[in-house]
Amino acid sequence: MKVRKVVRNLGTVLAVGAAGAGVALLFAPQSGQKTRRMIRRKTEDLGHDARHLYDRLIEKGDGAARRLRYTWRTQLTQSPVGHRTTS
Repeated sequence: MKVRKVVRNLGTVLAVGAAGAGVALLFAPQSGQKTRRMIRRKTEDLGHDARHLYDRLIEKGDGAARRLRYTWRTQLTQSPVGHRTTS
């Protein structure tokens, strides 16, 4: 459930960033060179933010997988021989 929320938020951030870049091009009060520099900087920032969110998502998934493996191993070692749990 939380993973979907993070992915949805990431998509929203990227869409808003793209829309903002388009509006900046249309209504830019400075020269084209300055506008392009600003858009490039904002795009790089968005890329960095997206990478950071992706990395956090992977870390959370990795942590969940480790907890699941630990729980599974613990359950197997605590079960009597021949009566292993299948959960």
